[in-house]
Amino acid sequence: MRILLAALNSKYIHSNLAIRYLKEYAKCFKVDIYETTINENPFNIAIDIANQKYDVVGFSCYIWNIENTLKVCSILKEIDENIKIILGGPEVSYDPEDVLKQCSFIDYVIYGEGEETFRELLIHLRENKDLLSVDGLAFLKNGEIKVNKPRKLIENLDIIPFPYENLPQRILYYEASRGCPFNCKYCLSSTIKGIRFFSLDRVKRDLKFFIDNNVRLVKFVDRTFNSNKRFAIEIWKFLIENASGTKFHFEIAADLLDDECLEVLKSAPEDLFQFEIGVQTTNIEVLKNINRIMDFDRVKSNIIKLNEHRNIHCHLDLIVGLPGEDINSFKRSFDEVMALRPDVLQIGFLKVLKGSPISLETNEFGIKYSKYPPYQVLRTNSLSLEEIVFLLKFEDVFETFYNSGIFKITLGYFANKNSDFDFFKGLTLYLDKSGYFDKNHDLSSKFEYLLGYLKKYEEEKYLIDLMIHDYILTTKKSHLPEFLRKREIAVETIELIDDLIFMEKKELKKMLAINTNIMFLNGKYIKKEGIVIFNPIYRKYYYSKLNY
Repeated sequence: MRILLAALNSKYIHSNLAIRYLKEYAKCFKVDIYETTINENPFNIAIDIANQKYDVVGFSCYIWNIENTLKVCSILKEIDENIKIILGGPEVSYDPEDVLKQCSFIDYVIYGEGEETFRELLIHLRENKDLLSVDGLAFLKNGEIKVNKPRKLIENLDIIPFPYENLPQRILYYEASRGCPFNCKYCLSSTIKGIRFFSLDRVKRDLKFFIDNNVRLVKFVDRTFNSNKRFAIEIWKFLIENASGTKFHFEIAADLLDDECLEVLKSAPEDLFQFEIGVQTTNIEVLKNINRIMDFDRVKSNIIKLNEHRNIHCHLDLIVGLPGEDINSFKRSFDEVMALRPDVLQIGFLKVLKGSPISLETNEFGIKYSKYPPYQVLRTNSLSLEEIVFLLKFEDVFETFYNSGIFKITLGYFANKNSDFDFFKGLTLYLDKSGYFDKNHDLSSKFEYLLGYLKKYEEEKYLIDLMIHDYILTTKKSHLPEFLRKREIAVETIELIDDLIFMEKKELKKMLAINTNIMFLNGKYIKKEGIVIFNPIYRKYYYSKLNY
């Protein structure tokens, strides 16, 4: 029996953890792995899989890949009606009976935790046994849909083998626990009670493997990594002691951090950790509506403390369309979170997931949403369709001009000047009026659009100087576009600073020196004339001694 587990990832750099767990748990069978992306043509994917003559093919299903996955399955079944197709994952777990009703080309649906069910299903197929005894399975028998009883959760997670037999050159996903302490109504984690942990020894062994093999980035998929303080601290200490170039990304609850946690994190090498912190909203009433417990004052205090050392990348989240949140409330949330100057602020839009508690309260809050994946909110009693359409453009602009980090020095100059929301709202309206959203843009074009908008805030000479910093540090180019061009100065004629005086002439010639009207030193902006010397290759810049 030839068996394949397949996943359509959202990007090539991603990897699928679930199918690797299933493969390792069913070690008594030879199971192959197939990964591609949702950008590939479903027809081509189906042909590729069919040509390899598998007997059983399982697919990992999520909101971002379910539509294309079903297309692949349908084509596969047309090519070979004898192939057995299995679906599993969050997108098919809530109502497996409906999946089988809607998709006659699917043979089996594994719902809930899948490791034991998948292995047991394969054993039953190999031995031609009755499937009614396989918990966590839905299937068609004699034209009738059968949904077996749910499978109990695995209590001892350590029995699940380490999922990475081979290390793909991609972002790797890892979990140290399953479950979440919170019960947010928009999240499927709220439907499963309790948290289960892998043992500390097991986790440390796994992480050491990643470190020893120079994995670039490991993303923990734990819903709230620091829900158990002692567990989190032990892992953080271990990673700090063994730091060797691998980065680790965690989703944490910032209000659960205390002085002991912060003291440990203070010692982390720069860029070892990335934290994703879900704020979602700062409106207390909206937090109550979604059953989310959060002390934003404590969140704010702890993020400020984390930022003091600038060693941890902080990525904060907000959600548009939460029940009871109008445009003014979202603006307040945005401004309060932006005041913390996160490295990234991700603006998401409410997804009304099948089986989530909020899906039962859509009438109460007037939530209208797409009935197709990803089930995104269209309007609510508090937020109109027109406002959501605007916020979609706002998010696009914010992602391009803030989250990208490309315009960090330029935009940093405008930090805390009135409202950040109003600033990006104005930029969005300006770009919309200028036809920005009607075509694609290269990097130079984005600089030019931003310059046009910022002229109303500041003198052009300062803006150009700030943008030159960002442009050269981003592109590593010493050749400036026409709208940023200034008269160059021969580097050799300048009284060089200590970092440059020992450089050979051929190295100095690769640098760019220009007059500047504003300097950016130690995080401060100083309006003072002088000379700035750029080293594009190493993304560094220096000011001549004569300047300060």
